[in-house]
Amino acid sequence: MINPNEDGITHTNIYSKGKTELGRFLSNFTYFPFTCEDGDFNSVEGYWYWLSTGDDRLRKLDGWEAKKLGRELRGEDWNDSDEFKRKITAAIKIKLDYAKNELSTIRFPLKHYYVFRKCGREIEEIVNEPFSGRWIIEYIESYIKGLK
Repeated sequence: MINPNEDGITHTNIYSKGKTELGRFLSNFTYFPFTCEDGDFNSVEGYWYWLSTGDDRLRKLDGWEAKKLGRELRGEDWNDSDEFKRKITAAIKIKLDYAKNELSTIRFPLKHYYVFRKCGREIEEIVNEPFSGRWIIEYIESYIKGLK
């Protein structure tokens, strides 16, 4: 069972609300302007939904705004095609290249999970670890291991 209180101690959670700066930076939600083979984007999340919708408004969006518009446009939350994965990992590599020096401080294993707080008689933290995007974590891990 993942203990979210150990984020940055026993692992790094790649999540927009993670406890480490590097974990938050590596999230696809993060505002990080980049240029790739398909042009300019302000986040990997915007690029992700642009790939399935082609709507240029997504080029300027990041975070929940990108996800919200992408879903409104009926963009795909998950795409397992080789071409999609190639384009997303190429975009992620741009971020990794930018943060190359900081990546040596990352705590393994890398995780991606959400923490929800359920309020009742006691506050309970619920951890949800989606496995459909494990290929992203594996790509980041292999990139970092290649630096050593």
